[in-house]
Amino acid sequence: MRIILFLLVCSALSAQTVDEKIKARVTFGETPGIVVGIYENGKTQYYSYGVANLESKEPVTSTTLFEIGSITKIFTTSMAAMLSLEQKINFDATAQKYLPSKMVLPERNGKAITIGHLATAHSGLPRMPLNFQPKDPMNPYIDYQEAELSYFLSNYELMRDPGSEYEYSNLGMGLLGYIVTRIGEKPYSDVLEQTICKPLGMNKTFIGGQRKEKHLAAGYADKLAIKAWTWDDQSVLTGAGGIVSNAEDMMKFLVAQLDKTNPLAKAFTLTHQSRANAGAMKIGYGWHIRDENLIWHNGGTGGFRSFAGFDKTKNKAVIILTNSTTGADDLGFHLLNEQLPLKELKQVVAVEESILKTYVGVYEIAPTFSIAVTHSADGLSIQATGQPKLNIYAESESKFYLKVVPAKIEFIRNANNQIEKLILFQNGAQMEGKKIN
Repeated sequence: MRIILFLLVCSALSAQTVDEKIKARVTFGETPGIVVGIYENGKTQYYSYGVANLESKEPVTSTTLFEIGSITKIFTTSMAAMLSLEQKINFDATAQKYLPSKMVLPERNGKAITIGHLATAHSGLPRMPLNFQPKDPMNPYIDYQEAELSYFLSNYELMRDPGSEYEYSNLGMGLLGYIVTRIGEKPYSDVLEQTICKPLGMNKTFIGGQRKEKHLAAGYADKLAIKAWTWDDQSVLTGAGGIVSNAEDMMKFLVAQLDKTNPLAKAFTLTHQSRANAGAMKIGYGWHIRDENLIWHNGGTGGFRSFAGFDKTKNKAVIILTNSTTGADDLGFHLLNEQLPLKELKQVVAVEESILKTYVGVYEIAPTFSIAVTHSADGLSIQATGQPKLNIYAESESKFYLKVVPAKIEFIRNANNQIEKLILFQNGAQMEGKKIN
């Protein structure tokens, strides 16, 4: 899950120090805490600001643990690259070759899904399996297991030919992770530990829910605490987003991408090479490639966002970890290349409470979908049908925005100056909701 909200660029931000830039993220309510690691000229510097937990107020540091979400995919492709060097897997081979006979991958126009297609998001598989129906939506991946995966793959009809088009897929990368475990004959957590963590000395990197560790940050969607995601040895999509780590361990991983002398260098180099188009960028095995030299990936879970990137020509790497659903990709790109802009952080406009209270009510967008607006000491909140409550922030007296998704709400008054409806702006669409209560 990765959402980026691009705003106007403020040139003054570029002149700020790293400390000032990360402090602003917390001050403007982007995240409770943020940790940044920068490797340059053979040295690593860590910067941190804010808290790991809004209740305990424990400060974040370079050792604070975060869910890294989809950056896990790079570990998965790295393990596949190691297996290819050992001739245990072939990126050009069909993925079906490595699956149990009961799990039948779909084909289209005589074209089969290869390991390379899974590693470059060109498999034709959807972002998520259509039978993904977690018992607990706040901990969604733990109960998606082999039986569910097998049923979906064996009954799915591809919408495009494998290899024809880029489509980011948690399912595809989760499937590659599952294949890695089959070849290694060990759970994903064990393969990760033996092939990457041990050789690189990453002793604080593990699968979410499989260790009891201190210093694990609490994740947040705005100010709402989000339960940590957990995965067990039966979870089959772990390779798409299951890793927990800290800035120090992640920096070991990134520095190893730049170090040609480390024992994993050959495998890592395989993952860096451009293999296919990915929209306006290129993609290697997992890694996205921007402007030829900037190699990166980001990640997100229910309450965390992360960014990892490096530039071989500069021998520079950046890791950013936050415990919120507002990412800092723009900061990651900017720290790797100062010519790339930072987003402007919005200042919340003060609106009188008497006005805010006039917006309270229920707004019907469809017969089965409505938005409830409530008011508290923290300001206005909205709660859509079947979704968590989220704070909204004023950019004018009648216009508000969300921080956790790129969406806005405008309240409309009638000729009698009474609130009659709201308009929800999201993903280029406008939806009106009439006030019914």
